[in-house]
Amino acid sequence: MATEAARGLVTWLSRQPVHTVIAHIHPEHRASAAVATAAGLTATGERHEGEIRWHRHISR
Repeated sequence: MATEAARGLVTWLSRQPVHTVIAHIHPEHRASAAVATAAGLTATGERHEGEIRWHRHISR
Protein backbone atom coordinates (compact mmCIF):
# COMPACT_ATOMS: atom_id res chain seq x y z
CA MET A 1 0.00 0.00 0.00
CA ALA A 2 2.82 2.44 0.77
CA THR A 3 4.44 1.65 -2.57
CA GLU A 4 1.22 2.39 -4.45
CA ALA A 5 0.82 5.66 -2.55
CA ALA A 6 4.42 6.74 -3.28
CA ARG A 7 4.10 5.87 -6.97
CA GLY A 8 0.81 7.76 -7.13
CA LEU A 9 2.36 10.79 -5.48
CA VAL A 10 5.31 10.81 -7.89
CA THR A 11 2.93 10.43 -10.84
CA TRP A 12 0.84 13.34 -9.58
CA LEU A 13 3.94 15.46 -8.97
CA SER A 14 5.14 14.75 -12.50
CA ARG A 15 2.05 16.62 -13.75
CA GLN A 16 2.84 19.64 -11.57
CA PRO A 17 5.55 22.27 -12.03
CA VAL A 18 7.98 20.09 -10.05
CA HIS A 19 11.43 19.10 -11.28
CA THR A 20 12.74 16.95 -8.43
CA VAL A 21 11.21 14.67 -5.83
CA ILE A 22 13.25 14.42 -2.62
CA ALA A 23 12.91 12.14 0.40
CA HIS A 24 15.04 11.78 3.52
CA ILE A 25 15.16 8.22 4.85
CA HIS A 26 16.88 6.89 7.94
CA PRO A 27 19.55 4.36 6.90
CA GLU A 28 17.98 1.62 9.05
CA HIS A 29 14.51 2.00 7.49
CA ARG A 30 14.85 -0.61 4.78
CA ALA A 31 11.12 -0.72 4.06
CA SER A 32 11.09 3.03 3.37
CA ALA A 33 14.12 2.66 1.10
CA ALA A 34 12.30 -0.12 -0.78
CA VAL A 35 9.25 2.13 -1.25
CA ALA A 36 11.45 4.99 -2.47
CA THR A 37 13.20 2.66 -4.92
CA ALA A 38 9.87 1.40 -6.23
CA ALA A 39 8.80 5.02 -6.78
CA GLY A 40 11.91 5.66 -8.85
CA LEU A 41 13.99 7.53 -6.29
CA THR A 42 17.72 6.93 -5.90
CA ALA A 43 19.87 7.31 -2.81
CA THR A 44 22.36 10.15 -3.24
CA GLY A 45 24.81 9.40 -0.45
CA GLU A 46 24.15 12.87 0.95
CA ARG A 47 22.93 13.06 4.54
CA HIS A 48 20.64 15.46 6.34
CA GLU A 49 20.27 15.13 10.11
CA GLY A 50 21.37 11.49 9.93
CA GLU A 51 19.04 10.54 7.09
CA ILE A 52 20.04 9.68 3.54
CA ARG A 53 18.75 12.01 0.85
CA TRP A 54 16.95 10.27 -2.02
CA HIS A 55 15.90 11.98 -5.22
CA ARG A 56 14.24 11.55 -8.60
CA HIS A 57 14.53 14.07 -11.39
CA ILE A 58 11.29 14.52 -13.32
CA SER A 59 11.92 14.85 -17.05
CA ARG A 60 9.62 16.96 -19.16
